[in-house]
Amino acid sequence: MQTDNLHAAEAAAAAGISKPTLLRWIKLGKIADAARRDRNGWRIFDRGEVERIKAIAASTHAVGSVE
Repeated sequence: MQTDNLHAAEAAAAAGISKPTLLRWIKLGKIADAARRDRNGWRIFDRGEVERIKAIAASTHAVGSVE
């Protein structure tokens, strides 16, 4: 796998959130689900998706919201 593509736990860590928070945000529709999955069905996030997750995490932490 290329370094630009991350599994859910890696994408969450890059954004400074936990994997359960990432999955909860996907379930709630706060962020879009990963566009791709690997052959095991695991989410694969590309660089653009990770950047969007980071932006949402930063805005959420900036206002002090508990997610």
